[in-house]
Amino acid sequence: MAANATGYGRYVLGLGAAAVLTMPAAALAIDGQVLDAAGKPVDQAMVTLGSAELALGASTYTVFSDADGRYTLPAKATGERLAVHKLGYTPVIVTPAQAAKVTLTKSDNIAADVPPSAWLPRTGADDLGRADTVLQCTSCHQFPSQKVRHYSEMLDGKTEAEKQAAWKAIINYMRVKFVQIGPDQSLYDPAKMDLKGVFDPTQGSFDAHDEEQISAFLAKHLPTRFDTLKAYDYGAPLGVTAKTVMREIQLPQDAFVREVGLTPDSPYLWGADLQHNRLLSVDPATGEQKPYPIPYAGPTGPHTIIDTPDGQFWVTMLEQGVVGRFDPKTEQWQLFDKFGKYEMAHDIAPDYKFQAMPDLKGRYWFTLIGSNRMASLDPKTGEITTVDTPKNAGESPMHKSLYGAVITHDGKRVWFSQLSGGIGAINTDTDKLDVYLPMPQGAGPRRMAIDDQDVLYVPMFGTGELLIYDSKTDKELGRVAMPDPNNASYSAVWDPWRKVVWLGTSNADVIYKFKPADRSFEVFPLPSAMGYLRMITFDRHNGNLWTAYSNIPTGAGPSRFVMVDPGDGITVGAAQ
Repeated sequence: MAANATGYGRYVLGLGAAAVLTMPAAALAIDGQVLDAAGKPVDQAMVTLGSAELALGASTYTVFSDADGRYTLPAKATGERLAVHKLGYTPVIVTPAQAAKVTLTKSDNIAADVPPSAWLPRTGADDLGRADTVLQCTSCHQFPSQKVRHYSEMLDGKTEAEKQAAWKAIINYMRVKFVQIGPDQSLYDPAKMDLKGVFDPTQGSFDAHDEEQISAFLAKHLPTRFDTLKAYDYGAPLGVTAKTVMREIQLPQDAFVREVGLTPDSPYLWGADLQHNRLLSVDPATGEQKPYPIPYAGPTGPHTIIDTPDGQFWVTMLEQGVVGRFDPKTEQWQLFDKFGKYEMAHDIAPDYKFQAMPDLKGRYWFTLIGSNRMASLDPKTGEITTVDTPKNAGESPMHKSLYGAVITHDGKRVWFSQLSGGIGAINTDTDKLDVYLPMPQGAGPRRMAIDDQDVLYVPMFGTGELLIYDSKTDKELGRVAMPDPNNASYSAVWDPWRKVVWLGTSNADVIYKFKPADRSFEVFPLPSAMGYLRMITFDRHNGNLWTAYSNIPTGAGPSRFVMVDPGDGITVGAAQ
Protein backbone atom coordinates (compact mmCIF):
# COMPACT_ATOMS: atom_id res chain seq x y z
CA MET A 1 0.00 0.00 0.00
CA ALA A 2 1.49 3.31 -0.98
CA ALA A 3 2.08 5.84 1.76
CA ASN A 4 0.04 8.49 -0.01
CA ALA A 5 -2.90 6.10 -0.33
CA THR A 6 -3.50 5.20 3.30
CA GLY A 7 -5.04 8.45 4.51
CA TYR A 8 -4.79 7.23 8.10
CA GLY A 9 -2.44 9.76 9.63
CA ARG A 10 -1.39 13.34 9.75
CA TYR A 11 1.95 11.68 9.24
CA VAL A 12 0.82 9.07 6.72
CA LEU A 13 2.28 5.61 7.20
CA GLY A 14 1.22 2.69 5.02
CA LEU A 15 1.46 -1.03 5.63
CA GLY A 16 4.13 -2.57 3.41
CA ALA A 17 3.59 -5.69 1.34
CA ALA A 18 6.17 -7.71 3.24
CA ALA A 19 4.63 -10.48 5.31
CA VAL A 20 7.64 -10.85 7.61
CA LEU A 21 8.79 -8.64 10.43
CA THR A 22 10.95 -5.74 9.30
CA MET A 23 12.70 -3.52 11.82
CA PRO A 24 14.93 -0.47 11.33
CA ALA A 25 18.61 -1.32 11.30
CA ALA A 26 19.91 1.44 13.53
CA ALA A 27 18.66 4.00 16.02
CA LEU A 28 19.00 7.71 15.36
CA ALA A 29 18.77 10.36 18.07
CA ILE A 30 17.05 13.49 16.81
CA ASP A 31 16.27 16.83 18.36
CA GLY A 32 15.29 20.16 16.93
CA GLN A 33 13.09 23.22 17.15
CA VAL A 34 9.68 24.14 15.74
CA LEU A 35 9.21 27.79 14.74
CA ASP A 36 6.46 29.79 13.09
CA ALA A 37 6.86 31.93 9.99
CA ALA A 38 8.02 34.86 12.14
CA GLY A 39 10.72 32.76 13.78
CA LYS A 40 8.89 32.44 17.09
CA PRO A 41 8.77 29.09 18.91
CA VAL A 42 5.69 26.88 18.53
CA ASP A 43 4.95 24.95 21.70
CA GLN A 44 3.06 21.64 21.94
CA ALA A 45 3.68 20.87 18.28
CA MET A 46 3.42 17.16 17.51
CA VAL A 47 6.61 15.62 16.06
CA THR A 48 6.43 12.06 14.70
CA LEU A 49 9.31 9.98 13.33
CA GLY A 50 8.72 6.84 11.31
CA SER A 51 8.94 5.28 7.87
CA ALA A 52 7.00 5.92 4.71
CA GLU A 53 6.11 2.24 4.63
CA LEU A 54 5.43 1.03 8.17
CA ALA A 55 6.22 -2.68 8.21
CA LEU A 56 4.57 -5.25 10.45
CA GLY A 57 5.91 -4.74 13.97
CA ALA A 58 7.60 -1.42 13.19
CA SER A 59 6.98 1.65 15.34
CA THR A 60 6.49 5.37 15.13
CA TYR A 61 7.48 7.66 17.99
CA THR A 62 5.83 10.99 18.74
CA VAL A 63 6.96 13.80 21.05
CA PHE A 64 5.87 17.40 21.57
CA SER A 65 7.75 20.69 21.57
CA ASP A 66 8.32 22.78 24.72
CA ALA A 67 7.74 26.51 25.28
CA ASP A 68 10.89 27.26 23.27
CA GLY A 69 9.70 25.04 20.43
CA ARG A 70 12.38 22.44 21.19
CA TYR A 71 11.80 18.71 21.07
CA THR A 72 13.84 15.55 21.53
CA LEU A 73 12.91 12.15 20.16
CA PRO A 74 13.94 8.96 21.97
CA ALA A 75 17.20 7.43 20.73
CA LYS A 76 15.34 4.27 19.72
CA ALA A 77 13.07 6.21 17.34
CA THR A 78 14.00 5.53 13.72
CA GLY A 79 12.75 6.37 10.27
CA GLU A 80 13.28 8.56 7.26
CA ARG A 81 10.26 10.85 7.63
CA LEU A 82 9.70 13.45 10.30
CA ALA A 83 6.17 14.88 10.44
CA VAL A 84 5.42 18.07 12.37
CA HIS A 85 1.85 19.11 13.07
CA LYS A 86 -0.18 21.45 15.23
CA LEU A 87 -3.84 22.27 14.80
CA GLY A 88 -4.14 25.60 13.03
CA TYR A 89 -0.88 25.20 11.08
CA THR A 90 -0.11 23.51 7.78
CA PRO A 91 1.53 20.12 8.51
CA VAL A 92 5.13 19.65 7.38
CA ILE A 93 7.05 16.48 6.49
CA VAL A 94 10.86 16.64 6.33
CA THR A 95 13.80 14.25 6.57
CA PRO A 96 15.66 13.77 9.87
CA ALA A 97 18.54 15.76 8.38
CA GLN A 98 16.21 18.77 8.25
CA ALA A 99 15.00 18.39 11.83
CA ALA A 100 17.14 21.08 13.46
CA LYS A 101 14.65 23.82 12.53
CA VAL A 102 11.18 23.17 11.20
CA THR A 103 8.92 26.05 10.22
CA LEU A 104 5.14 25.85 10.51
CA THR A 105 2.89 28.39 8.83
CA LYS A 106 -0.59 29.36 9.97
CA SER A 107 -3.44 27.90 7.94
CA ASP A 108 -6.75 29.60 7.25
CA ASN A 109 -8.32 26.30 6.17
CA ILE A 110 -7.99 23.32 8.51
CA ALA A 111 -10.56 21.07 6.81
CA ALA A 112 -7.98 18.36 6.10
CA ASP A 113 -6.60 18.34 9.65
CA VAL A 114 -9.66 18.02 11.89
CA PRO A 115 -11.32 14.88 13.25
CA PRO A 116 -14.79 13.83 12.06
CA SER A 117 -16.35 15.32 15.19
CA ALA A 118 -15.57 18.78 13.82
CA TRP A 119 -18.25 18.41 11.14
CA LEU A 120 -21.11 17.93 13.61
CA PRO A 121 -22.67 20.93 15.40
CA ARG A 122 -21.71 21.30 19.03
CA THR A 123 -24.70 23.25 20.37
CA GLY A 124 -28.05 24.62 19.38
CA ALA A 125 -28.81 22.06 16.70
CA ASP A 126 -31.33 19.46 17.81
CA ASP A 127 -29.30 18.03 20.68
CA LEU A 128 -31.40 14.85 20.95
CA GLY A 129 -30.99 14.16 17.25
CA ARG A 130 -27.27 14.90 17.44
CA ALA A 131 -26.82 12.61 20.43
CA ASP A 132 -28.71 9.73 18.81
CA THR A 133 -26.72 10.20 15.60
CA VAL A 134 -23.40 10.05 17.45
CA LEU A 135 -24.58 7.05 19.48
CA GLN A 136 -25.80 4.96 16.56
CA CYS A 137 -23.51 6.11 13.74
CA THR A 138 -20.21 6.18 15.63
CA SER A 139 -20.46 2.83 17.39
CA CYS A 140 -18.37 1.06 14.74
CA HIS A 141 -16.47 3.75 12.87
CA GLN A 142 -15.89 7.49 12.96
CA PHE A 143 -18.65 9.76 11.72
CA PRO A 144 -18.85 11.41 9.31
CA SER A 145 -16.18 9.19 7.80
CA GLN A 146 -14.60 10.01 4.46
CA LYS A 147 -17.13 7.78 2.68
CA VAL A 148 -20.03 9.41 4.51
CA ARG A 149 -18.72 12.84 3.54
CA HIS A 150 -18.54 11.79 -0.10
CA TYR A 151 -22.14 10.57 0.09
CA SER A 152 -23.27 13.81 1.72
CA GLU A 153 -21.53 15.82 -1.01
CA MET A 154 -23.70 14.04 -3.56
CA LEU A 155 -26.76 15.44 -1.77
CA ASP A 156 -25.66 19.04 -2.29
CA GLY A 157 -28.59 21.02 -3.71
CA LYS A 158 -31.23 18.47 -2.71
CA THR A 159 -34.26 19.43 -0.64
CA GLU A 160 -34.36 18.51 3.03
CA ALA A 161 -37.00 15.86 2.30
CA GLU A 162 -34.84 14.35 -0.44
CA LYS A 163 -31.83 14.31 1.88
CA GLN A 164 -33.82 12.60 4.63
CA ALA A 165 -34.97 9.88 2.23
CA ALA A 166 -31.36 9.37 1.14
CA TRP A 167 -30.17 9.02 4.74
CA LYS A 168 -32.96 6.54 5.50
CA ALA A 169 -31.65 4.43 2.62
CA ILE A 170 -28.18 4.49 4.20
CA ILE A 171 -29.60 3.45 7.58
CA ASN A 172 -31.20 0.42 5.92
CA TYR A 173 -27.87 -0.33 4.24
CA MET A 174 -26.18 -0.16 7.65
CA ARG A 175 -28.63 -2.72 9.02
CA VAL A 176 -27.05 -5.19 6.61
CA LYS A 177 -23.50 -4.02 7.30
CA PHE A 178 -24.08 -4.43 11.03
CA VAL A 179 -24.46 -8.19 10.69
CA GLN A 180 -21.33 -8.39 8.53
CA ILE A 181 -18.86 -7.25 11.18
CA GLY A 182 -18.34 -10.63 12.83
CA PRO A 183 -15.20 -12.77 12.78
CA ASP A 184 -14.06 -15.24 10.16
CA GLN A 185 -16.70 -18.00 9.82
CA SER A 186 -19.19 -15.91 11.78
CA LEU A 187 -22.55 -17.43 12.66
CA TYR A 188 -24.12 -14.13 11.60
CA ASP A 189 -23.82 -14.41 7.82
CA PRO A 190 -26.41 -12.18 6.09
CA ALA A 191 -26.33 -14.49 3.07
CA LYS A 192 -27.84 -17.18 5.29
CA MET A 193 -30.18 -14.94 7.26
CA ASP A 194 -33.77 -13.92 6.65
CA LEU A 195 -33.47 -10.45 5.12
CA LYS A 196 -36.84 -9.50 6.55
CA GLY A 197 -35.35 -9.93 9.99
CA VAL A 198 -32.21 -8.00 9.05
CA PHE A 199 -34.26 -5.01 7.86
CA ASP A 200 -36.82 -5.23 10.67
CA PRO A 201 -36.34 -2.13 12.88
CA THR A 202 -37.60 -4.03 15.93
CA GLN A 203 -34.83 -6.63 15.69
CA GLY A 204 -31.60 -4.68 15.32
CA SER A 205 -29.63 -1.79 16.76
CA PHE A 206 -31.52 0.95 14.90
CA ASP A 207 -35.22 1.07 15.66
CA ALA A 208 -37.85 3.14 13.84
CA HIS A 209 -37.39 6.06 16.24
CA ASP A 210 -33.64 6.09 15.59
CA GLU A 211 -34.20 5.97 11.84
CA GLU A 212 -36.56 8.93 11.86
CA GLN A 213 -34.54 11.04 14.28
CA ILE A 214 -31.12 10.40 12.74
CA SER A 215 -32.22 10.87 9.13
CA ALA A 216 -33.94 14.16 10.02
CA PHE A 217 -30.87 15.41 11.88
CA LEU A 218 -28.49 14.55 9.04
CA ALA A 219 -30.76 16.07 6.41
CA LYS A 220 -30.87 19.34 8.31
CA HIS A 221 -27.45 19.66 9.92
CA LEU A 222 -24.76 17.62 8.16
CA PRO A 223 -22.83 19.77 5.64
CA THR A 224 -22.72 18.84 1.99
CA ARG A 225 -19.34 20.55 1.49
CA PHE A 226 -16.24 19.57 3.44
CA ASP A 227 -13.48 21.42 1.61
CA THR A 228 -13.31 24.45 3.90
CA LEU A 229 -13.23 24.85 7.68
CA LYS A 230 -11.92 27.98 9.32
CA ALA A 231 -11.93 27.02 12.98
CA TYR A 232 -11.98 24.05 15.34
CA ASP A 233 -10.65 23.79 18.86
CA TYR A 234 -10.13 20.86 21.17
CA GLY A 235 -12.36 22.41 23.82
CA ALA A 236 -9.81 22.09 26.62
CA PRO A 237 -6.07 22.74 27.10
CA LEU A 238 -3.56 20.23 25.77
CA GLY A 239 -2.03 18.06 28.49
CA VAL A 240 1.09 17.13 26.52
CA THR A 241 4.55 18.40 27.51
CA ALA A 242 8.07 18.03 26.13
CA LYS A 243 8.31 14.84 28.21
CA THR A 244 5.22 13.20 26.67
CA VAL A 245 6.05 10.26 24.40
CA MET A 246 3.68 8.26 22.21
CA ARG A 247 4.49 5.08 20.32
CA GLU A 248 2.50 3.20 17.68
CA ILE A 249 3.25 -0.44 16.77
CA GLN A 250 1.96 -1.73 13.44
CA LEU A 251 -0.33 -4.77 13.63
CA PRO A 252 -1.62 -6.85 10.70
CA GLN A 253 -3.81 -4.56 8.63
CA ASP A 254 -6.34 -7.37 8.10
CA ALA A 255 -6.69 -7.91 11.85
CA PHE A 256 -9.34 -6.36 14.09
CA VAL A 257 -7.45 -6.07 17.36
CA ARG A 258 -10.00 -4.29 19.49
CA GLU A 259 -8.09 -4.13 22.74
CA VAL A 260 -4.70 -4.65 24.33
CA GLY A 261 -3.99 -6.49 27.58
CA LEU A 262 -0.89 -6.28 29.76
CA THR A 263 0.14 -8.08 32.92
CA PRO A 264 3.36 -7.60 34.92
CA ASP A 265 3.95 -11.36 34.64
CA SER A 266 4.34 -11.28 30.84
CA PRO A 267 6.86 -9.27 28.79
CA TYR A 268 4.45 -9.11 25.86
CA LEU A 269 1.50 -7.04 24.75
CA TRP A 270 -1.60 -9.14 24.13
CA GLY A 271 -4.35 -8.22 21.71
CA ALA A 272 -7.82 -9.69 21.17
CA ASP A 273 -8.10 -10.12 17.38
CA LEU A 274 -11.83 -10.49 16.84
CA GLN A 275 -11.50 -10.87 13.08
CA HIS A 276 -9.30 -13.97 13.15
CA ASN A 277 -10.55 -15.69 16.34
CA ARG A 278 -7.24 -15.41 18.17
CA LEU A 279 -5.04 -13.59 20.59
CA LEU A 280 -1.97 -11.86 19.22
CA SER A 281 1.20 -11.38 21.28
CA VAL A 282 3.58 -8.53 20.45
CA ASP A 283 7.11 -8.20 21.80
CA PRO A 284 7.44 -4.45 22.53
CA ALA A 285 11.24 -4.73 22.33
CA THR A 286 11.34 -6.11 18.79
CA GLY A 287 7.81 -5.83 17.37
CA GLU A 288 7.74 -9.59 16.77
CA GLN A 289 4.20 -10.98 16.74
CA LYS A 290 2.75 -14.43 17.35
CA PRO A 291 -0.86 -15.61 16.92
CA TYR A 292 -2.67 -17.78 19.48
CA PRO A 293 -5.86 -19.19 17.90
CA ILE A 294 -8.72 -19.78 20.33
CA PRO A 295 -8.80 -23.60 20.78
CA TYR A 296 -12.52 -23.93 20.09
CA ALA A 297 -14.30 -25.30 17.04
CA GLY A 298 -15.74 -22.57 14.84
CA PRO A 299 -15.86 -18.80 15.34
CA THR A 300 -15.37 -17.19 18.74
CA GLY A 301 -14.80 -13.47 18.10
CA PRO A 302 -12.60 -12.52 21.10
CA HIS A 303 -13.75 -9.11 22.24
CA THR A 304 -12.50 -7.94 25.63
CA ILE A 305 -9.21 -8.84 27.33
CA ILE A 306 -8.55 -7.90 30.98
CA ASP A 307 -5.81 -9.15 33.28
CA THR A 308 -6.15 -10.55 36.80
CA PRO A 309 -3.94 -10.00 39.86
CA ASP A 310 -2.45 -13.50 39.41
CA GLY A 311 -1.16 -12.64 35.93
CA GLN A 312 -3.79 -14.31 33.75
CA PHE A 313 -6.28 -12.84 31.28
CA TRP A 314 -10.03 -13.19 31.01
CA VAL A 315 -11.24 -12.96 27.41
CA THR A 316 -14.89 -12.49 26.44
CA MET A 317 -16.09 -13.72 23.04
CA LEU A 318 -19.05 -12.67 20.95
CA GLU A 319 -19.83 -16.00 19.29
CA GLN A 320 -20.99 -19.41 20.59
CA GLY A 321 -21.40 -18.26 24.20
CA VAL A 322 -17.71 -18.76 25.00
CA VAL A 323 -15.47 -16.99 27.53
CA GLY A 324 -11.97 -18.03 28.45
CA ARG A 325 -9.12 -17.64 30.89
CA PHE A 326 -5.64 -17.56 29.36
CA ASP A 327 -2.35 -18.01 31.19
CA PRO A 328 0.41 -16.20 29.23
CA LYS A 329 3.13 -18.04 31.16
CA THR A 330 1.96 -21.53 30.21
CA GLU A 331 0.02 -20.45 27.09
CA GLN A 332 -2.87 -22.63 28.28
CA TRP A 333 -6.59 -21.91 27.99
CA GLN A 334 -9.51 -22.71 30.24
CA LEU A 335 -12.70 -22.26 28.21
CA PHE A 336 -16.29 -22.04 29.41
CA ASP A 337 -19.18 -22.43 26.96
CA LYS A 338 -22.25 -22.59 29.17
CA PHE A 339 -23.71 -19.30 27.99
CA GLY A 340 -26.27 -19.56 25.21
CA LYS A 341 -24.94 -19.82 21.66
CA TYR A 342 -26.24 -16.39 20.71
CA GLU A 343 -25.93 -14.61 24.07
CA MET A 344 -22.70 -12.80 23.05
CA ALA A 345 -20.45 -12.31 26.08
CA HIS A 346 -19.38 -8.70 25.72
CA ASP A 347 -17.55 -7.43 28.83
CA ILE A 348 -16.29 -8.72 32.17
CA ALA A 349 -16.53 -6.59 35.30
CA PRO A 350 -13.19 -5.13 36.49
CA ASP A 351 -12.46 -3.34 39.75
CA TYR A 352 -10.93 0.12 40.29
CA LYS A 353 -7.48 -1.19 39.32
CA PHE A 354 -8.97 -2.27 36.00
CA GLN A 355 -8.44 -5.94 36.73
CA ALA A 356 -11.06 -8.67 36.49
CA MET A 357 -12.23 -9.45 40.02
CA PRO A 358 -14.68 -12.01 41.42
CA ASP A 359 -17.50 -11.28 43.84
CA LEU A 360 -17.57 -12.66 47.38
CA LYS A 361 -18.78 -16.02 46.05
CA GLY A 362 -15.80 -16.33 43.70
CA ARG A 363 -17.87 -15.54 40.58
CA TYR A 364 -16.92 -13.29 37.69
CA TRP A 365 -19.62 -11.16 36.08
CA PHE A 366 -20.23 -10.65 32.37
CA THR A 367 -22.56 -8.60 30.18
CA LEU A 368 -24.48 -10.67 27.62
CA ILE A 369 -25.35 -8.18 24.91
CA GLY A 370 -27.27 -10.76 22.87
CA SER A 371 -29.86 -11.37 25.58
CA ASN A 372 -29.75 -8.22 27.77
CA ARG A 373 -28.67 -10.27 30.77
CA MET A 374 -25.96 -10.02 33.37
CA ALA A 375 -24.31 -13.37 34.02
CA SER A 376 -22.01 -14.72 36.71
CA LEU A 377 -19.58 -17.60 36.25
CA ASP A 378 -17.94 -19.66 38.96
CA PRO A 379 -14.71 -20.91 37.30
CA LYS A 380 -14.29 -23.66 39.91
CA THR A 381 -17.60 -25.33 39.16
CA GLY A 382 -18.60 -23.85 35.78
CA GLU A 383 -21.96 -22.86 37.28
CA ILE A 384 -23.60 -19.78 35.79
CA THR A 385 -26.37 -17.48 36.98
CA THR A 386 -28.17 -14.96 34.79
CA VAL A 387 -30.10 -11.83 35.75
CA ASP A 388 -32.37 -9.97 33.32
CA THR A 389 -31.78 -6.23 33.04
CA PRO A 390 -34.58 -3.77 32.19
CA LYS A 391 -35.81 -3.18 28.65
CA ASN A 392 -38.97 -1.87 27.08
CA ALA A 393 -41.73 -4.17 25.90
CA GLY A 394 -40.99 -5.30 22.35
CA GLU A 395 -37.47 -3.86 22.38
CA SER A 396 -34.72 -6.10 21.03
CA PRO A 397 -31.72 -6.93 23.24
CA MET A 398 -29.39 -5.59 20.53
CA HIS A 399 -31.10 -2.22 20.61
CA LYS A 400 -30.84 -2.05 24.38
CA SER A 401 -27.15 -3.10 24.07
CA LEU A 402 -26.05 -4.20 27.53
CA TYR A 403 -22.45 -3.07 27.43
CA GLY A 404 -19.92 -2.36 30.17
CA ALA A 405 -19.64 -3.43 33.80
CA VAL A 406 -17.58 -2.78 36.95
CA ILE A 407 -17.50 -4.35 40.41
CA THR A 408 -17.39 -2.44 43.68
CA HIS A 409 -14.57 -2.60 46.22
CA ASP A 410 -16.43 -5.01 48.49
CA GLY A 411 -17.68 -7.21 45.63
CA LYS A 412 -21.30 -6.75 46.72
CA ARG A 413 -22.51 -4.92 43.62
CA VAL A 414 -21.85 -5.18 39.90
CA TRP A 415 -22.79 -2.11 37.90
CA PHE A 416 -23.74 -2.29 34.23
CA SER A 417 -24.51 0.13 31.41
CA GLN A 418 -26.87 -0.09 28.42
CA LEU A 419 -26.26 2.01 25.31
CA SER A 420 -29.97 2.62 24.76
CA GLY A 421 -31.05 2.24 28.34
CA GLY A 422 -29.49 3.26 31.61
CA ILE A 423 -27.11 2.14 34.30
CA GLY A 424 -27.93 -0.26 37.10
CA ALA A 425 -26.52 -2.54 39.76
CA ILE A 426 -26.92 -6.24 40.54
CA ASN A 427 -26.74 -7.27 44.19
CA THR A 428 -24.30 -10.19 44.13
CA ASP A 429 -25.71 -11.62 47.35
CA THR A 430 -29.30 -11.87 46.11
CA ASP A 431 -28.57 -11.93 42.33
CA LYS A 432 -31.31 -9.34 41.87
CA LEU A 433 -31.47 -5.87 40.40
CA ASP A 434 -30.65 -3.40 43.15
CA VAL A 435 -30.67 -0.03 41.39
CA TYR A 436 -31.64 1.20 37.93
CA LEU A 437 -31.28 4.72 36.50
CA PRO A 438 -32.90 5.09 33.06
CA MET A 439 -31.36 7.52 30.59
CA PRO A 440 -32.98 9.31 27.64
CA GLN A 441 -32.55 7.67 24.25
CA GLY A 442 -29.34 8.92 22.71
CA ALA A 443 -27.49 9.44 26.00
CA GLY A 444 -25.46 6.28 25.41
CA PRO A 445 -23.84 5.24 28.71
CA ARG A 446 -20.93 3.07 27.61
CA ARG A 447 -17.93 1.50 29.39
CA MET A 448 -17.72 3.02 32.83
CA ALA A 449 -14.92 3.32 35.38
CA ILE A 450 -15.05 2.93 39.14
CA ASP A 451 -12.55 4.60 41.47
CA ASP A 452 -11.07 3.54 44.80
CA GLN A 453 -14.02 5.15 46.64
CA ASP A 454 -16.62 3.36 44.48
CA VAL A 455 -17.49 6.50 42.55
CA LEU A 456 -18.62 5.72 38.98
CA TYR A 457 -17.51 7.70 35.93
CA VAL A 458 -19.84 6.91 33.05
CA PRO A 459 -19.05 8.33 29.59
CA MET A 460 -22.19 9.30 27.72
CA PHE A 461 -21.29 8.26 24.18
CA GLY A 462 -24.13 10.20 22.57
CA THR A 463 -24.49 13.39 24.61
CA GLY A 464 -20.76 13.85 25.26
CA GLU A 465 -21.12 14.13 29.03
CA LEU A 466 -19.38 12.37 31.91
CA LEU A 467 -21.81 11.13 34.56
CA ILE A 468 -20.34 11.03 38.07
CA TYR A 469 -22.24 8.81 40.50
CA ASP A 470 -21.53 7.78 44.11
CA SER A 471 -22.42 4.09 44.20
CA LYS A 472 -22.17 3.94 48.02
CA THR A 473 -24.87 6.55 48.61
CA ASP A 474 -26.68 6.03 45.28
CA LYS A 475 -26.43 9.71 44.53
CA GLU A 476 -25.59 11.44 41.27
CA LEU A 477 -22.74 13.87 41.85
CA GLY A 478 -22.94 15.66 38.54
CA ARG A 479 -22.69 15.56 34.76
CA VAL A 480 -19.73 17.28 33.21
CA ALA A 481 -19.66 18.31 29.56
CA MET A 482 -16.65 16.87 27.75
CA PRO A 483 -14.49 19.23 25.67
CA ASP A 484 -16.00 18.13 22.35
CA PRO A 485 -19.58 16.83 22.69
CA ASN A 486 -19.15 14.79 19.50
CA ASN A 487 -16.04 12.97 20.72
CA ALA A 488 -17.95 9.68 21.25
CA SER A 489 -16.10 8.62 24.37
CA TYR A 490 -16.14 4.84 24.25
CA SER A 491 -14.69 4.10 27.66
CA ALA A 492 -13.44 5.45 30.95
CA VAL A 493 -10.73 3.96 33.16
CA TRP A 494 -9.66 5.02 36.63
CA ASP A 495 -5.93 5.66 37.05
CA PRO A 496 -5.10 4.48 40.59
CA TRP A 497 -1.70 6.21 40.63
CA ARG A 498 -2.55 9.62 39.23
CA LYS A 499 -6.08 9.64 40.69
CA VAL A 500 -7.56 10.74 37.36
CA VAL A 501 -9.91 9.27 34.75
CA TRP A 502 -8.73 8.57 31.21
CA LEU A 503 -11.32 8.60 28.43
CA GLY A 504 -10.73 6.97 25.07
CA THR A 505 -12.58 8.79 22.30
CA SER A 506 -13.84 7.22 19.09
CA ASN A 507 -14.55 10.31 17.00
CA ALA A 508 -12.07 13.03 18.00
CA ASP A 509 -8.61 11.41 17.61
CA VAL A 510 -7.70 12.29 21.21
CA ILE A 511 -7.54 10.90 24.73
CA TYR A 512 -9.06 12.95 27.54
CA LYS A 513 -7.62 13.19 31.03
CA PHE A 514 -10.26 14.15 33.60
CA LYS A 515 -9.22 15.43 37.02
CA PRO A 516 -12.01 14.84 39.56
CA ALA A 517 -10.44 17.25 42.06
CA ASP A 518 -11.41 20.29 39.97
CA ARG A 519 -13.49 18.59 37.24
CA SER A 520 -11.20 19.80 34.51
CA PHE A 521 -10.06 18.12 31.29
CA GLU A 522 -6.79 17.94 29.43
CA VAL A 523 -6.44 16.76 25.82
CA PHE A 524 -3.82 14.37 24.44
CA PRO A 525 -3.92 14.39 20.61
CA LEU A 526 -3.18 11.07 18.91
CA PRO A 527 -0.50 10.73 16.21
CA SER A 528 -2.83 9.22 13.60
CA ALA A 529 -6.15 10.18 12.10
CA MET A 530 -8.95 7.62 12.32
CA GLY A 531 -7.77 6.92 15.86
CA TYR A 532 -10.88 5.00 16.91
CA LEU A 533 -10.22 3.95 20.51
CA ARG A 534 -12.15 1.47 22.59
CA MET A 535 -10.48 0.52 25.88
CA ILE A 536 -7.41 1.94 27.64
CA THR A 537 -5.27 -0.08 30.02
CA PHE A 538 -1.96 0.36 31.85
CA ASP A 539 1.56 -0.96 32.00
CA ARG A 540 1.66 -1.71 35.71
CA HIS A 541 5.45 -1.35 35.77
CA ASN A 542 5.49 2.34 34.85
CA GLY A 543 1.91 3.63 34.58
CA ASN A 544 2.03 4.21 30.81
CA LEU A 545 -1.27 3.97 28.93
CA TRP A 546 -1.85 1.39 26.19
CA THR A 547 -4.72 1.22 23.75
CA ALA A 548 -5.43 0.21 20.13
CA TYR A 549 -6.83 1.75 16.98
CA SER A 550 -9.77 -0.49 16.12
CA ASN A 551 -11.91 0.62 13.22
CA ILE A 552 -14.83 -1.31 11.75
CA PRO A 553 -14.92 -2.65 9.10
CA THR A 554 -11.60 -4.41 9.51
CA GLY A 555 -8.86 -2.62 7.58
CA ALA A 556 -10.79 0.64 7.27
CA GLY A 557 -8.29 2.55 9.40
CA PRO A 558 -4.92 2.18 11.12
CA SER A 559 -4.30 -1.13 12.88
CA ARG A 560 -1.87 -0.36 15.69
CA PHE A 561 -1.18 -0.59 19.38
CA VAL A 562 -0.66 2.83 20.92
CA MET A 563 1.39 3.70 24.00
CA VAL A 564 1.10 7.04 25.79
CA ASP A 565 3.66 8.10 28.38
CA PRO A 566 2.15 11.36 29.71
CA GLY A 567 5.62 12.39 30.85
CA ASP A 568 4.69 13.03 34.47
CA GLY A 569 7.22 10.59 35.93
CA ILE A 570 4.83 8.91 38.37
CA THR A 571 5.89 6.08 40.64
CA VAL A 572 3.69 3.01 40.43
CA GLY A 573 3.20 0.30 43.00
CA ALA A 574 1.17 1.90 45.77
CA ALA A 575 -2.13 0.94 44.13
CA GLN A 576 -1.12 -2.69 43.73
